[in-house]
Amino acid sequence: MSESVERAETAAFPLIDIEGPPLVRGRSYGRQAGERIQRSLSLYREILARDGMDWSRACEIARGIIPDVEARYPSSVEEIRGIAAGAECTIEDIFAINARTELLYAHGSADESDPDGCTGAVAMAEVTRSGHLLHGQNWDWKDDCADSSIVLRIHPDKGLPILTFVEAGLLARCGFNSAGIGLTGNHIQCEHDAGGRGGTPIPFVRRQVLEYSTLAEAGRAVMTSQLGFSNNMMISDAGNEVINLEVTPVETFWVPAEEGLLVHANHFLAPAARAKLRDMSLLSNTDSLYRDVRVRKHLRKAAPEITIETFKTAFQDRYGSPRAVCRSLFTAENGLPSATTVATILMDTTLRKMWVAPRPYGPHRFTEYALD
Repeated sequence: MSESVERAETAAFPLIDIEGPPLVRGRSYGRQAGERIQRSLSLYREILARDGMDWSRACEIARGIIPDVEARYPSSVEEIRGIAAGAECTIEDIFAINARTELLYAHGSADESDPDGCTGAVAMAEVTRSGHLLHGQNWDWKDDCADSSIVLRIHPDKGLPILTFVEAGLLARCGFNSAGIGLTGNHIQCEHDAGGRGGTPIPFVRRQVLEYSTLAEAGRAVMTSQLGFSNNMMISDAGNEVINLEVTPVETFWVPAEEGLLVHANHFLAPAARAKLRDMSLLSNTDSLYRDVRVRKHLRKAAPEITIETFKTAFQDRYGSPRAVCRSLFTAENGLPSATTVATILMDTTLRKMWVAPRPYGPHRFTEYALD
């Protein structure tokens, strides 16, 4: 790898408000976020083309899985139709970027030397100064996503209001709803992910989690999903409970909080998973083994007085840089920009507030977003 690349402070992620039934709010989403949606499309066209997949082929694959996904998540697919209309592109375009994990990993376009990362954490009420459960993560992925992501505030005609940080055009990534259910996710891999297995794209499952008012319903949405690729989902409740689900295409494992803390990076933690599975995550994400340890140390040291500022400090940890908790930008051996920490996302789901900083590895500031 070559030396680090300096960046100026990035502007705050735009807040996009949408409301109404699925098709109406989708059109509003597409119109308001159209420029950033086009950036998302351009980014993934380029990534796939680099490995020999034409965008028309990506859309063909997307077209083939729409019927199965629509049968399980009809309102989400209707919203995607609206997004496509509002952004003046095709439903296959929007479906393809929502299925980017499946396209990149099932069809050989993922750069395993520069993988999708993330370090997430939850501090329960008994270890925080405010007595509120706090939930956050660093999202590590393509640096250009700092210019193609948004904060989306959703007021549906039916159901719960949602605030989610997401790549423009996608249904959900991390966030919370008005019932206090919070969500973050981490990339993980095992041998069951190989072979181009079909399945539901992860954003559909994440959106469904955020549509439920109880932790039990949210957890069941994950455990009954039909994911084609493994993913870790940390689901919290402002009522001071949290569950961590390591989901594979074959089965689901769970990890409890310990001493009021739950921290997860990009490798399996559940004892049963570690005994049964080959953890493919660690072949490319070896730094995951110390990233969760470093964040846990920061949080444990501050308990029982953990605050949002504690989370900011923990997620700024630079041990092992550039492959650190806060991952900095460098030019990789292939001459392309490395993956980075695209954003730090922090949530107090009791206050129904989120604080997000783009490109926190360089000059940055947090912007507050509120659900209400």
